[in-house]
Amino acid sequence: MRFPLDIDSSTQNSLIFWITRYIKFKTNTLSSRNVKNQFLIQQIIIKLNNSPESIEEIDKIVKEIRKAGIEGVKSFFIPVKKLYYYLLLQKLDSLKEIDDDLIIDFLTSSTAGMSDATKKNYRNAISNFFTYISNHNENQPNSGNGYIYHLNISNWQGLSGKKGNKIPSYLTEEEVQSFLQALDTYKFVSDRSAIFYNLITRLILHTGLRISETLSIEVNKIQEKDNYLFIKIVGKGNKNSIIEVPKEALEPYLTFWKREPSCPNGLLFCSPQNFKRVASASSISHKIKELLHYAGIVKDKEGAHLLRHTYGTLLYAKVKDLALVQDMMRHEDPATTRAYTHMSNDKRRKATDILDDIVRGY
Repeated sequence: MRFPLDIDSSTQNSLIFWITRYIKFKTNTLSSRNVKNQFLIQQIIIKLNNSPESIEEIDKIVKEIRKAGIEGVKSFFIPVKKLYYYLLLQKLDSLKEIDDDLIIDFLTSSTAGMSDATKKNYRNAISNFFTYISNHNENQPNSGNGYIYHLNISNWQGLSGKKGNKIPSYLTEEEVQSFLQALDTYKFVSDRSAIFYNLITRLILHTGLRISETLSIEVNKIQEKDNYLFIKIVGKGNKNSIIEVPKEALEPYLTFWKREPSCPNGLLFCSPQNFKRVASASSISHKIKELLHYAGIVKDKEGAHLLRHTYGTLLYAKVKDLALVQDMMRHEDPATTRAYTHMSNDKRRKATDILDDIVRGY
């Protein structure tokens, strides 16, 4: 049976619902060879079916499951429980706002200092949780079509003893040009899809917008002045910002897109396949990954957020102004922005050669 991704307007209630369903799923699928009291397991299943109202209530049920003899549920629940509290702090309006960058931020902050084995357990539990949601939600009743999370966390940098430090992947200037040129030759399923991906990739590359911010842009929040577009966006924590971009940078795709049927709820972007449906952030990232591979570009981290990382990295390379990059990227913490100051291989080689010259001089 499938259920709506967002059960109601409360993200907290939706998370509680899906965590409950997930724990019930793990209870039914993990080994029960050590269970001695079948009646006790039946009582636990009934409690899960009665829809617990809090994460604390689910926590108590998980402890009962373990005592009843089903092992392994706790190892799946603890990472999901921590994720629950983390997501509440993000003040999300919908579970659709969850993407792989948000999950990697969570993994990095919550597993710092832990062993690789524990980090892998966290990664696998979270991946398994969203796979379950993808397989059991639907956009419309009885449609059989649901929201799919294409989370790319297999190459999370927190593993291999790296203590959770992230060095973002990015496109070089040459790769940006190759990527955009590839969009011109790629055979999209429709002209609408071609316009959509040309427009949205250029918008993110020119502004560094998060994919969630991009998909929340409303048409009536865009103003034009002196050949610049001023766009009001709602970022993390429901904070409003104004970003600007040269209108010419988005043409002719912006003009073509405006000729398409209007999107629901006054949004600028909706599904590239069906204007009556909202756009899926995970599906867009999955397509961008496919387009990158078509262009012959392979990175550790691929998808829409790679374009945001590219914006931050190339901007810092040009201006060498950390405060400006922090402001343009809308980062709360300067430490987050410092990830974009990583040096290129050419600069590292230059530094190596300089020290080599000095040492050889003695």
